[in-house]
Amino acid sequence: MESILSRVNVTDWLMSQGQRIPAGLGAIATAFLLTACGPQQQQISCESPAPKAAAANLNPSSDIQLSVLIDGTPSMQGYVNGLSDSRYNKTLQLIDSASSTGWNRAGTSVKYYRFGTQKQPIDRETYLRAQLPAFYQGGANFSVSRIDAALSEPSPDGLSVIVTDLYQKDADVRLVQNQLAQRFLEKGQAIGVLGVKSEFKGSIYDVGLTGQSFTYSTASKSSQSFHPFYVILLGSYGNVNRFFEQLKRNGLSDVEHQFEIFYPQPIQQPAMLDPNGIKGNSRKDLIQPKALNDGQVVVRKQNAQDPVQFFVMSSKTQATPLPVEIPYKPLDNVLPLDPTAIAVKATAEQYQKKSKNFQPINAQGIQLTDWKVAPQSIQFQSKFQADALEKGIYRFTFDASPSDLAEPAWWAKWNASEGSLSGDKTNNLLPFLRGLRLSTVELMKQQNPVIARLCYAIQKK
Repeated sequence: MESILSRVNVTDWLMSQGQRIPAGLGAIATAFLLTACGPQQQQISCESPAPKAAAANLNPSSDIQLSVLIDGTPSMQGYVNGLSDSRYNKTLQLIDSASSTGWNRAGTSVKYYRFGTQKQPIDRETYLRAQLPAFYQGGANFSVSRIDAALSEPSPDGLSVIVTDLYQKDADVRLVQNQLAQRFLEKGQAIGVLGVKSEFKGSIYDVGLTGQSFTYSTASKSSQSFHPFYVILLGSYGNVNRFFEQLKRNGLSDVEHQFEIFYPQPIQQPAMLDPNGIKGNSRKDLIQPKALNDGQVVVRKQNAQDPVQFFVMSSKTQATPLPVEIPYKPLDNVLPLDPTAIAVKATAEQYQKKSKNFQPINAQGIQLTDWKVAPQSIQFQSKFQADALEKGIYRFTFDASPSDLAEPAWWAKWNASEGSLSGDKTNNLLPFLRGLRLSTVELMKQQNPVIARLCYAIQKK
Protein backbone atom coordinates (compact mmCIF):
# COMPACT_ATOMS: atom_id res chain seq x y z
CA MET A 1 0.00 0.00 0.00
CA GLU A 2 2.78 2.37 0.82
CA SER A 3 4.39 2.23 -2.63
CA ILE A 4 1.03 2.90 -4.37
CA LEU A 5 0.12 5.78 -2.07
CA SER A 6 3.48 7.35 -2.65
CA ARG A 7 2.59 7.75 -6.36
CA VAL A 8 -1.25 8.05 -6.46
CA ASN A 9 -3.29 11.02 -5.26
CA VAL A 10 -5.99 9.71 -2.93
CA THR A 11 -8.43 12.47 -3.95
CA ASP A 12 -8.21 11.50 -7.64
CA TRP A 13 -8.78 7.85 -6.79
CA LEU A 14 -11.94 8.58 -4.77
CA MET A 15 -13.34 10.86 -7.48
CA SER A 16 -12.79 8.10 -10.07
CA GLN A 17 -15.11 5.97 -7.99
CA GLY A 18 -17.86 8.59 -8.32
CA GLN A 19 -17.34 9.94 -4.82
CA ARG A 20 -17.68 13.64 -4.10
CA ILE A 21 -14.96 14.93 -1.78
CA PRO A 22 -15.54 17.94 0.50
CA ALA A 23 -12.95 20.69 0.18
CA GLY A 24 -9.75 19.89 2.17
CA LEU A 25 -10.78 16.33 3.02
CA GLY A 26 -8.67 14.80 0.28
CA ALA A 27 -5.45 16.21 1.67
CA ILE A 28 -6.34 15.06 5.17
CA ALA A 29 -7.15 11.57 3.94
CA THR A 30 -3.91 11.37 2.02
CA ALA A 31 -1.85 12.40 5.05
CA PHE A 32 -3.72 9.94 7.28
CA LEU A 33 -3.22 6.98 4.97
CA LEU A 34 0.42 7.79 4.36
CA THR A 35 1.03 8.00 8.10
CA ALA A 36 -0.91 4.83 8.82
CA CYS A 37 0.83 2.78 6.17
CA GLY A 38 4.33 4.33 6.39
CA PRO A 39 7.26 3.14 8.48
CA GLN A 40 6.80 2.96 12.23
CA GLN A 41 8.56 5.65 14.26
CA GLN A 42 10.78 4.52 17.13
CA GLN A 43 12.76 6.65 19.55
CA ILE A 44 15.51 4.99 21.54
CA SER A 45 17.76 6.13 24.34
CA CYS A 46 20.72 4.93 26.37
CA GLU A 47 20.13 5.45 30.07
CA SER A 48 22.96 5.43 32.56
CA PRO A 49 22.55 2.65 35.17
CA ALA A 50 21.95 3.74 38.74
CA PRO A 51 25.19 3.90 40.78
CA LYS A 52 25.66 1.17 43.35
CA ALA A 53 26.85 3.57 46.05
CA ALA A 54 24.48 6.08 47.61
CA ALA A 55 25.31 9.71 46.86
CA ALA A 56 25.44 10.35 50.60
CA ASN A 57 28.48 8.05 50.83
CA LEU A 58 30.29 9.73 47.95
CA ASN A 59 29.84 13.30 49.16
CA PRO A 60 31.43 14.61 52.38
CA SER A 61 29.23 15.31 55.39
CA SER A 62 28.46 18.92 56.27
CA ASP A 63 29.41 18.15 59.89
CA ILE A 64 31.95 15.61 61.09
CA GLN A 65 32.70 13.62 64.24
CA LEU A 66 36.44 13.01 64.17
CA SER A 67 38.43 10.52 66.21
CA VAL A 68 42.20 11.04 66.02
CA LEU A 69 44.18 8.09 67.40
CA ILE A 70 47.96 8.01 67.84
CA ASP A 71 49.96 4.82 68.24
CA GLY A 72 51.66 5.50 71.59
CA THR A 73 54.04 2.51 71.61
CA PRO A 74 57.87 2.81 71.82
CA SER A 75 58.35 1.94 68.12
CA MET A 76 56.92 5.38 67.25
CA GLN A 77 59.39 7.31 69.41
CA GLY A 78 62.11 7.23 66.75
CA TYR A 79 60.14 9.68 64.60
CA VAL A 80 60.53 12.42 67.25
CA ASN A 81 63.88 11.73 68.98
CA GLY A 82 65.65 15.05 68.47
CA LEU A 83 63.64 15.52 65.23
CA SER A 84 61.29 18.40 65.97
CA ASP A 85 60.81 19.19 62.27
CA SER A 86 60.47 15.61 61.02
CA ARG A 87 57.88 14.73 58.40
CA TYR A 88 56.10 12.76 61.08
CA ASN A 89 55.66 15.86 63.25
CA LYS A 90 54.61 17.93 60.24
CA THR A 91 51.94 15.35 59.44
CA LEU A 92 50.59 15.45 63.00
CA GLN A 93 50.31 19.22 62.62
CA LEU A 94 48.53 18.82 59.26
CA ILE A 95 46.05 16.38 60.84
CA ASP A 96 45.31 18.89 63.59
CA SER A 97 44.80 21.65 61.02
CA ALA A 98 42.61 19.52 58.72
CA SER A 99 40.43 18.56 61.68
CA SER A 100 39.46 22.19 62.18
CA THR A 101 39.39 23.51 58.60
CA GLY A 102 38.01 20.68 56.50
CA TRP A 103 34.41 20.95 57.71
CA ASN A 104 31.94 23.34 59.27
CA ARG A 105 33.80 24.41 62.40
CA ALA A 106 30.63 24.73 64.50
CA GLY A 107 29.50 21.21 63.57
CA THR A 108 32.88 19.52 63.98
CA SER A 109 33.55 17.33 66.99
CA VAL A 110 37.11 16.08 67.55
CA LYS A 111 38.15 13.44 70.08
CA TYR A 112 41.75 12.38 70.67
CA TYR A 113 43.15 9.02 71.82
CA ARG A 114 46.43 7.28 72.47
CA PHE A 115 46.38 3.53 71.82
CA GLY A 116 48.50 0.46 72.43
CA THR A 117 46.72 -2.69 73.61
CA GLN A 118 43.83 -0.40 74.61
CA LYS A 119 42.51 3.03 73.72
CA GLN A 120 43.03 5.92 76.13
CA PRO A 121 41.16 9.26 75.74
CA ILE A 122 43.45 12.32 75.73
CA ASP A 123 42.89 16.03 75.18
CA ARG A 124 44.22 18.14 72.30
CA GLU A 125 47.13 19.43 74.38
CA THR A 126 48.28 15.87 75.04
CA TYR A 127 47.82 15.04 71.33
CA LEU A 128 50.16 17.90 70.41
CA ARG A 129 52.73 16.43 72.79
CA ALA A 130 52.88 13.38 70.49
CA GLN A 131 55.64 15.40 68.80
CA LEU A 132 57.83 14.73 71.88
CA PRO A 133 59.52 11.47 73.04
CA ALA A 134 57.71 11.32 76.42
CA PHE A 135 54.37 10.64 74.71
CA TYR A 136 55.59 7.14 73.78
CA GLN A 137 56.55 6.06 77.28
CA GLY A 138 53.07 5.37 78.56
CA GLY A 139 53.64 2.10 80.43
CA ALA A 140 52.44 -1.51 80.12
CA ASN A 141 49.24 -0.77 78.18
CA PHE A 142 51.30 0.97 75.50
CA SER A 143 54.14 -1.49 75.00
CA VAL A 144 52.50 -3.32 72.06
CA SER A 145 50.46 -1.85 69.22
CA ARG A 146 47.00 -3.33 68.58
CA ILE A 147 45.32 -1.43 65.75
CA ASP A 148 42.12 -3.41 66.24
CA ALA A 149 41.87 -1.86 69.73
CA ALA A 150 41.74 1.59 68.12
CA LEU A 151 38.71 0.84 65.92
CA SER A 152 35.36 2.46 66.64
CA GLU A 153 31.94 1.60 65.28
CA PRO A 154 31.38 3.33 61.93
CA SER A 155 28.81 6.10 61.59
CA PRO A 156 27.65 8.15 58.54
CA ASP A 157 29.24 11.37 59.81
CA GLY A 158 32.18 9.77 61.61
CA LEU A 159 35.82 9.62 60.56
CA SER A 160 38.64 7.83 62.36
CA VAL A 161 42.23 8.96 61.76
CA ILE A 162 44.76 6.38 62.99
CA VAL A 163 48.51 7.16 63.00
CA THR A 164 50.78 4.10 63.28
CA ASP A 165 53.90 2.45 61.86
CA LEU A 166 51.85 -0.70 61.06
CA TYR A 167 54.30 -2.98 62.84
CA GLN A 168 52.10 -5.95 63.67
CA LYS A 169 52.82 -9.62 64.11
CA ASP A 170 51.64 -11.83 61.24
CA ALA A 171 48.59 -13.07 63.16
CA ASP A 172 47.71 -9.47 64.09
CA VAL A 173 47.86 -8.44 60.41
CA ARG A 174 45.15 -10.94 59.53
CA LEU A 175 43.10 -9.88 62.56
CA VAL A 176 43.27 -6.21 61.54
CA GLN A 177 42.35 -7.06 57.93
CA ASN A 178 39.27 -8.98 59.02
CA GLN A 179 38.21 -6.27 61.45
CA LEU A 180 38.55 -3.52 58.84
CA ALA A 181 36.70 -5.51 56.17
CA GLN A 182 33.83 -6.57 58.43
CA ARG A 183 33.36 -3.32 60.32
CA PHE A 184 33.91 -0.84 57.49
CA LEU A 185 34.04 -2.18 53.92
CA GLU A 186 31.09 -4.53 54.35
CA LYS A 187 29.05 -1.70 55.86
CA GLY A 188 29.58 0.63 52.90
CA GLN A 189 32.50 2.55 54.40
CA ALA A 190 35.90 3.29 52.86
CA ILE A 191 39.44 2.69 54.08
CA GLY A 192 42.16 5.18 53.20
CA VAL A 193 45.85 4.38 53.71
CA LEU A 194 48.33 7.26 53.57
CA GLY A 195 52.01 6.32 53.62
CA VAL A 196 54.74 8.85 54.43
CA LYS A 197 58.49 8.29 54.81
CA SER A 198 59.97 10.30 57.66
CA GLU A 199 63.23 11.01 59.39
CA PHE A 200 63.88 8.46 62.16
CA LYS A 201 66.32 7.85 64.99
CA GLY A 202 65.55 4.99 67.35
CA SER A 203 64.53 1.34 67.62
CA ILE A 204 62.31 -0.66 65.29
CA TYR A 205 60.44 -3.49 67.00
CA ASP A 206 58.48 -6.66 66.19
CA VAL A 207 60.41 -7.71 63.08
CA GLY A 208 59.81 -11.24 61.83
CA LEU A 209 58.25 -14.20 63.59
CA THR A 210 60.69 -13.94 66.50
CA GLY A 211 59.90 -10.24 67.11
CA GLN A 212 63.44 -8.95 66.59
CA SER A 213 64.36 -5.32 67.14
CA PHE A 214 67.14 -3.15 65.74
CA THR A 215 68.24 0.48 65.81
CA TYR A 216 67.95 2.68 62.75
CA SER A 217 68.92 6.27 61.95
CA THR A 218 68.24 8.28 58.82
CA ALA A 219 70.87 10.91 59.62
CA SER A 220 72.80 11.92 56.47
CA LYS A 221 70.59 9.63 54.37
CA SER A 222 68.35 10.51 51.43
CA SER A 223 64.58 10.64 51.80
CA GLN A 224 64.37 7.25 50.05
CA SER A 225 65.94 5.75 53.19
CA PHE A 226 63.47 7.38 55.58
CA HIS A 227 61.30 5.13 57.76
CA PRO A 228 57.61 4.83 56.71
CA PHE A 229 54.60 5.54 58.90
CA TYR A 230 50.93 5.42 57.98
CA VAL A 231 47.68 7.31 58.50
CA ILE A 232 44.61 5.06 58.23
CA LEU A 233 41.34 6.87 57.48
CA LEU A 234 38.05 5.10 58.20
CA GLY A 235 34.66 6.52 57.21
CA SER A 236 32.44 7.21 54.23
CA TYR A 237 34.24 7.62 50.91
CA GLY A 238 33.32 11.32 50.82
CA ASN A 239 34.73 12.02 54.28
CA VAL A 240 37.90 9.96 53.75
CA ASN A 241 38.66 11.67 50.45
CA ARG A 242 37.83 15.15 51.81
CA PHE A 243 40.21 14.70 54.76
CA PHE A 244 43.03 13.58 52.49
CA GLU A 245 42.46 16.50 50.10
CA GLN A 246 42.49 18.85 53.08
CA LEU A 247 45.85 17.41 54.18
CA LYS A 248 47.22 18.11 50.70
CA ARG A 249 45.94 21.67 50.70
CA ASN A 250 47.49 22.29 54.11
CA GLY A 251 50.95 21.15 53.04
CA LEU A 252 51.06 17.38 52.47
CA SER A 253 51.73 17.99 48.76
CA ASP A 254 55.22 19.18 49.74
CA VAL A 255 55.97 15.79 51.34
CA GLU A 256 56.60 12.56 49.45
CA HIS A 257 53.61 10.33 50.14
CA GLN A 258 51.45 7.49 48.83
CA PHE A 259 47.69 7.27 49.23
CA GLU A 260 45.02 4.73 48.29
CA ILE A 261 41.34 4.40 49.11
CA PHE A 262 39.92 0.89 49.35
CA TYR A 263 36.31 1.14 48.18
CA PRO A 264 34.32 -1.30 46.01
CA GLN A 265 32.64 1.42 43.89
CA PRO A 266 35.33 2.70 41.47
CA ILE A 267 33.23 5.31 39.66
CA GLN A 268 30.36 7.71 40.37
CA GLN A 269 28.77 7.65 36.90
CA PRO A 270 29.48 5.08 34.15
CA ALA A 271 31.34 6.21 31.04
CA MET A 272 29.24 6.36 27.86
CA LEU A 273 29.72 6.88 24.12
CA ASP A 274 29.97 10.36 22.63
CA PRO A 275 26.51 11.46 21.40
CA ASN A 276 28.19 13.14 18.39
CA GLY A 277 29.59 9.88 17.10
CA ILE A 278 32.78 7.88 17.27
CA LYS A 279 35.64 10.18 16.37
CA GLY A 280 38.12 9.04 13.76
CA ASN A 281 35.70 6.77 11.88
CA SER A 282 36.52 7.39 8.21
CA ARG A 283 35.41 3.98 7.00
CA LYS A 284 33.12 3.93 3.95
CA ASP A 285 31.82 0.45 4.80
CA LEU A 286 30.55 1.59 8.22
CA ILE A 287 28.34 4.67 7.94
CA GLN A 288 27.16 6.69 10.94
CA PRO A 289 23.80 8.27 10.01
CA LYS A 290 21.48 10.48 12.08
CA ALA A 291 18.68 7.86 11.91
CA LEU A 292 17.99 4.33 10.65
CA ASN A 293 15.25 3.45 8.14
CA ASP A 294 14.66 0.03 6.59
CA GLY A 295 11.15 0.77 5.26
CA GLN A 296 9.49 -0.86 8.27
CA VAL A 297 10.73 1.41 11.00
CA VAL A 298 12.53 4.73 11.37
CA VAL A 299 14.74 4.77 14.45
CA ARG A 300 15.85 8.07 15.94
CA LYS A 301 17.41 9.23 19.20
CA GLN A 302 15.06 10.37 21.93
CA ASN A 303 17.13 13.54 22.11
CA ALA A 304 20.21 14.85 20.34
CA GLN A 305 22.49 14.28 23.34
CA ASP A 306 21.56 10.64 23.84
CA PRO A 307 24.77 8.54 23.73
CA VAL A 308 23.51 5.96 21.20
CA GLN A 309 25.72 5.25 18.18
CA PHE A 310 23.93 4.58 14.84
CA PHE A 311 25.65 2.46 12.19
CA VAL A 312 24.62 1.16 8.76
CA MET A 313 26.50 -1.84 7.44
CA SER A 314 26.13 -4.41 4.69
CA SER A 315 27.56 -7.77 3.80
CA LYS A 316 30.59 -5.89 2.47
CA THR A 317 31.40 -4.38 5.87
CA GLN A 318 34.82 -5.55 6.99
CA ALA A 319 35.44 -7.11 10.41
CA THR A 320 38.37 -4.72 10.93
CA PRO A 321 38.15 -3.41 14.53
CA LEU A 322 37.18 0.22 15.03
CA PRO A 323 39.15 1.87 17.89
CA VAL A 324 37.00 3.75 20.42
CA GLU A 325 38.00 6.05 23.28
CA ILE A 326 35.52 7.43 25.82
CA PRO A 327 36.04 9.84 28.75
CA TYR A 328 36.36 8.13 32.12
CA LYS A 329 36.45 9.72 35.57
CA PRO A 330 37.02 7.26 38.44
CA LEU A 331 36.49 8.30 42.03
CA ASP A 332 39.53 10.18 43.29
CA ASN A 333 42.30 8.09 44.89
CA VAL A 334 40.56 4.68 44.62
CA LEU A 335 42.59 1.65 43.56
CA PRO A 336 43.07 1.52 39.76
CA LEU A 337 41.19 -1.03 37.69
CA ASP A 338 42.92 -4.06 36.23
CA PRO A 339 42.22 -3.62 32.47
CA THR A 340 42.78 -7.33 31.86
CA ALA A 341 39.86 -8.16 34.17
CA ILE A 342 36.88 -6.34 32.68
CA ALA A 343 33.74 -8.40 32.05
CA VAL A 344 31.24 -7.28 29.41
CA LYS A 345 27.55 -8.22 29.52
CA ALA A 346 25.79 -7.83 26.17
CA THR A 347 22.09 -7.70 25.30
CA ALA A 348 20.77 -7.75 21.73
CA GLU A 349 17.35 -6.84 20.31
CA GLN A 350 15.88 -6.81 16.80
CA TYR A 351 12.97 -4.75 15.54
CA GLN A 352 10.01 -7.03 14.78
CA LYS A 353 7.38 -5.84 12.32
CA LYS A 354 4.63 -7.95 13.89
CA SER A 355 5.03 -6.59 17.42
CA LYS A 356 6.20 -3.18 16.14
CA ASN A 357 8.90 -3.15 18.77
CA PHE A 358 12.39 -4.40 19.59
CA GLN A 359 12.48 -7.97 20.90
CA PRO A 360 15.38 -9.82 22.59
CA ILE A 361 17.40 -12.12 20.35
CA ASN A 362 20.54 -14.22 20.64
CA ALA A 363 22.93 -12.62 18.18
CA GLN A 364 26.42 -11.21 18.03
CA GLY A 365 26.77 -8.25 15.71
CA ILE A 366 29.49 -6.48 17.68
CA GLN A 367 32.39 -7.60 19.84
CA LEU A 368 34.19 -5.24 22.24
CA THR A 369 37.79 -6.27 22.96
CA ASP A 370 41.27 -5.02 23.94
CA TRP A 371 40.22 -2.90 26.90
CA LYS A 372 42.65 -0.31 28.23
CA VAL A 373 42.04 1.98 31.20
CA ALA A 374 43.92 5.28 31.38
CA PRO A 375 43.55 7.86 34.19
CA GLN A 376 40.97 9.85 32.17
CA SER A 377 39.75 7.47 29.45
CA ILE A 378 38.70 3.95 28.55
CA GLN A 379 39.83 2.52 25.19
CA PHE A 380 38.61 -0.58 23.40
CA GLN A 381 38.05 -2.05 19.94
CA SER A 382 34.59 -2.42 18.33
CA LYS A 383 34.54 -5.33 15.91
CA PHE A 384 31.44 -5.40 13.66
CA GLN A 385 30.37 -8.84 12.45
CA ALA A 386 28.11 -8.35 9.43
CA ASP A 387 27.89 -12.08 8.70
CA ALA A 388 26.28 -12.70 12.09
CA LEU A 389 23.20 -10.59 11.27
CA GLU A 390 20.32 -10.83 8.81
CA LYS A 391 18.80 -7.74 7.20
CA GLY A 392 17.03 -5.56 9.74
CA ILE A 393 17.57 -3.08 12.57
CA TYR A 394 19.19 -4.11 15.83
CA ARG A 395 19.92 -2.58 19.20
CA PHE A 396 22.91 -3.66 21.30
CA THR A 397 23.71 -2.66 24.89
CA PHE A 398 27.02 -3.48 26.58
CA ASP A 399 27.70 -3.09 30.31
CA ALA A 400 31.37 -3.27 31.31
CA SER A 401 32.17 -4.20 34.92
CA PRO A 402 35.56 -4.69 36.63
CA SER A 403 36.39 -7.99 38.28
CA ASP A 404 39.78 -7.07 39.74
CA LEU A 405 41.82 -4.10 40.93
CA ALA A 406 45.47 -3.42 40.11
CA GLU A 407 48.19 -3.45 42.74
CA PRO A 408 50.17 -0.17 42.95
CA ALA A 409 53.93 -0.61 42.55
CA TRP A 410 54.80 1.18 45.80
CA TRP A 411 53.33 -1.62 47.92
CA ALA A 412 56.16 -4.00 47.01
CA LYS A 413 58.81 -1.25 47.13
CA TRP A 414 57.87 -0.30 50.69
CA ASN A 415 57.47 -3.88 51.91
CA ALA A 416 60.17 -5.62 53.97
CA SER A 417 60.41 -9.37 53.52
CA GLU A 418 59.87 -11.54 56.57
CA GLY A 419 62.65 -10.98 59.10
CA SER A 420 64.40 -8.34 56.99
CA LEU A 421 66.08 -5.57 59.01
CA SER A 422 65.26 -2.84 56.49
CA GLY A 423 64.57 0.49 58.14
CA ASP A 424 63.36 2.09 54.91
CA LYS A 425 60.55 -0.46 54.57
CA THR A 426 57.66 -1.89 56.59
CA ASN A 427 57.36 -5.47 57.76
CA ASN A 428 54.22 -7.28 56.53
CA LEU A 429 53.01 -4.23 54.58
CA LEU A 430 52.35 -6.21 51.40
CA PRO A 431 50.14 -8.93 52.95
CA PHE A 432 48.23 -6.23 54.86
CA LEU A 433 47.45 -4.15 51.77
CA ARG A 434 46.82 -7.20 49.58
CA GLY A 435 44.34 -8.48 52.14
CA LEU A 436 42.44 -5.18 51.99
CA ARG A 437 42.51 -5.29 48.19
CA LEU A 438 41.11 -8.82 48.10
CA SER A 439 38.29 -7.85 50.48
CA THR A 440 37.52 -4.84 48.28
CA VAL A 441 37.52 -6.98 45.12
CA GLU A 442 35.16 -9.54 46.64
CA LEU A 443 32.67 -6.81 47.57
CA MET A 444 33.06 -5.23 44.13
CA LYS A 445 32.21 -8.55 42.47
CA GLN A 446 29.09 -8.84 44.60
CA GLN A 447 27.96 -5.31 43.80
CA ASN A 448 29.00 -5.60 40.12
CA PRO A 449 29.30 -1.85 39.42
CA VAL A 450 29.01 -0.76 35.78
CA ILE A 451 31.96 1.41 34.71
CA ALA A 452 30.77 1.87 31.10
CA ARG A 453 27.45 1.48 29.28
CA LEU A 454 27.73 1.40 25.49
CA CYS A 455 24.65 1.51 23.24
CA TYR A 456 24.60 0.82 19.51
CA ALA A 457 21.74 0.75 16.94
CA ILE A 458 22.68 -1.03 13.71
CA GLN A 459 20.93 -1.42 10.39
CA LYS A 460 22.09 -4.39 8.31
CA LYS A 461 21.29 -3.95 4.62
